Amino acid sequence: MNHHTNQFSKVFILYLLFFVLFTLDFPLTLSANEAASIENKVEEYLKEHEKDTAGLATIVINEGEVIYKMKGFADKENQIPVTEDTVFEWGSVSKILIWISVMQLVEQGQIDLKTDIKTYLPDDFRTKTAYVEPVTMRHLMHHTAGFDDSYTDLMIHHPPEKHTLKEVLESADIKQVFPPGDVVAYSNYGSGLAAYIVEEVSGLDYVEYVRQNIFKPLHMTKTAIDPELDDNEWVREARGEVEGYSTALQLIDPNFYSIPMYPVGSATGTAADLQKLMQALLAEDNTPLFKNKDTLDQLFEPTLYYPGTTIPRIANGFFYLPSKSQHVYGHGGNSKAFSSSFYVDRNERTGVIVLTNIKNESTFTTGIPELIFGKYEHGKSNENVEDASKWNGIYQPARLPSSGFSKVYGLFLRGKTKQSESNHLTINGLHYTQLEPGIYQTEDSPSLYSLDVYSEHPQLNNVLSNTYSDLLYMPYYQHVLEWGGLVLYAAAILFSFIYVIIAAIRRVWTKQPLHRLLFTQNLLNLLIFTNVLWIAYKTASMVSYSFLKPFLTLNLIYIVIALINSVFLSVRLKNQRLGKGEKRIWIMTIVFTIILCVNILYWEFYF
Repeated sequence: MNHHTNQFSKVFILYLLFFVLFTLDFPLTLSANEAASIENKVEEYLKEHEKDTAGLATIVINEGEVIYKMKGFADKENQIPVTEDTVFEWGSVSKILIWISVMQLVEQGQIDLKTDIKTYLPDDFRTKTAYVEPVTMRHLMHHTAGFDDSYTDLMIHHPPEKHTLKEVLESADIKQVFPPGDVVAYSNYGSGLAAYIVEEVSGLDYVEYVRQNIFKPLHMTKTAIDPELDDNEWVREARGEVEGYSTALQLIDPNFYSIPMYPVGSATGTAADLQKLMQALLAEDNTPLFKNKDTLDQLFEPTLYYPGTTIPRIANGFFYLPSKSQHVYGHGGNSKAFSSSFYVDRNERTGVIVLTNIKNESTFTTGIPELIFGKYEHGKSNENVEDASKWNGIYQPARLPSSGFSKVYGLFLRGKTKQSESNHLTINGLHYTQLEPGIYQTEDSPSLYSLDVYSEHPQLNNVLSNTYSDLLYMPYYQHVLEWGGLVLYAAAILFSFIYVIIAAIRRVWTKQPLHRLLFTQNLLNLLIFTNVLWIAYKTASMVSYSFLKPFLTLNLIYIVIALINSVFLSVRLKNQRLGKGEKRIWIMTIVFTIILCVNILYWEFYF
């Protein structure tokens, strides 16, 4: 009996050892196979789209396995390839550093996410708030503080001087146009304000705070965040070896710009350095970024959901990426000549980094994350479909300037939503399928922009919500009137152009005298139109708002002169004997001049 028992025990132990060894080895083999599969998918994707890139570095982390791919050129003209020492601008991925810094101070008990931010700001700080309701750090993280946007002083080429973060925030052309918590409108100003609060609470300059509490613990020695890259000489020199390109792969020259509100988009560094940050955020237990693992877990817990749903939208400043796993968060970024994306799935221990030297690039920055994380799959709904026609109308992003001449940009961002087929929608030519009432998805865009959630707001009517901003319903009459005003503006310029040309030709060929007042007014109309075009061009060239002030002042001077001229023309029109044709020209000159003045005033092309 004992003999058989011993034999059985030996067999059992051998079997147990075999089973343990087998089960230990199997996950390692599976992980290696998965890593190889992912690497093959990435490589095939890069080959398929290799003609679409100038230079690129992408990193995929999957359960500790790291896949690092570099393609193309840092400088196409000089054939300088992308290497491990190539630096890329992060753009808005820089904001990740802000939210990590905030959560570090939350962990230390120095910041409460639900407390009025005025508690943390100095008494002499010139705040932009206009509503009684307090703005909290949570509002800043959710981009729901209610601030509008500005397209001036975002990026400046060769700024005349360097300002503190406080000075930049106080001089920003920003207004609070929505009550806190009402509308999601992506805000660089709000994020910059959060970084300034980090300064005030910690007692350290933001650059120094990040260096001591993020870069140093992670040994990120090849990343800078100063607007002039003065905090890292190696990065500044390496940045000189990289050029930026358009989506047509044309050189953007110049392509180095300073970002005065630097915490929101100035970070520049190597892909390997950014990898260190991602690995710290994917860590299972210990991370040098936080004292407690719970803080790291909290960082990626949803804190804002799409209206009326259980679909996440934001987790403490990190945006939700619609994906198969449905728990991917991160951020995308664009600068004047670079694009980037940074997404992590802590549940699956997977992360994706994409850095390119192409402006507004999406083939890789959105395509590779979708390739790794998979497309969003919506759960089945038992609810009946809604009548999609309820969402018909014109919409524009909430993230727009509400004042100043750059608000005219909103005209070109509006989209038309209309019912298509049975109960689906078409928006700007993209087809959206109704998944359940208020939730629509398109296959025509990458996952980042595929999911829309629609709701009704008591004051703002219909609201269409997507990743970075709500889209607000625009009354059709206002849309028509504003576009009609611009059409009349164009007609006025065309009229003045034709009149000046014909009058000049008659003067040369027939010696017919010019009516000086009439000719002068039409010439002024053309000159002020040229000035408006110049303002638009220089704004696109990223000059400072102070540079534009003299040109905006000229528009105001024009309005005064034009209105005085119009009064004189009206008086002369009554007193002079004119033929029907001449009278029409006089009247049209007066009317078109007034139309030009009204447009300049309405769109605030003045200082």
